[in-house]
Amino acid sequence: MEACIADEGKFYWCVSSPTMKDKPVQIRPWNLADSDFVLDSSQPLDLRKTIFVGGVPRPLRACELALIMNRLYGGVCYAAGIDTDPELKYPKGAGRVAFSSQQSYIAAIGARFVQLRHGSDIDKRVEVKPYVLDDQMCDECGGAMCAGKYAPFFCANVACLQYYCEHCWAAIHDSQGRQFHKPLVKEGADRPRAVPYRW
Repeated sequence: MEACIADEGKFYWCVSSPTMKDKPVQIRPWNLADSDFVLDSSQPLDLRKTIFVGGVPRPLRACELALIMNRLYGGVCYAAGIDTDPELKYPKGAGRVAFSSQQSYIAAIGARFVQLRHGSDIDKRVEVKPYVLDDQMCDECGGAMCAGKYAPFFCANVACLQYYCEHCWAAIHDSQGRQFHKPLVKEGADRPRAVPYRW
């Protein structure tokens, strides 16, 4: 950082190659403390009211993500983190935001895509999904119909917003109006994905 040239709050480092000399390349430092931010410590963290935000611009800090989401939907209590690479400790372009209000949580996941605007540098459309947890029992049977195993499916439709084992998913989603719901499962590093379900 000391070797960088500062210009209007941005940092540049001159890099040379066989075809170009002293080309300024922007350097974006990342402070590890900017990965998490608590907006309202009086509210308990409820992981079931937490969203996954994909495509987060890498310079965006957790406090900025929390404030943007709070401005859009209200009820943000915690930016549960900007995901960072375990080796490089640099943002991977995803984050999580927790709400204290079910209404705000539903409004956020209902939007599906959000335009993040911050300062003059950041203006990007990002994807919003429910944050899918690993260790949840089926909300219908409590594990009775699946030998006590954790529920593999989460239904993000506002009519459900529950975790289901395979048996209960089939039973609940066979009813009129729910047969077109798609289950979410956890994919890779906390990223939820929709999967087609076949009986």
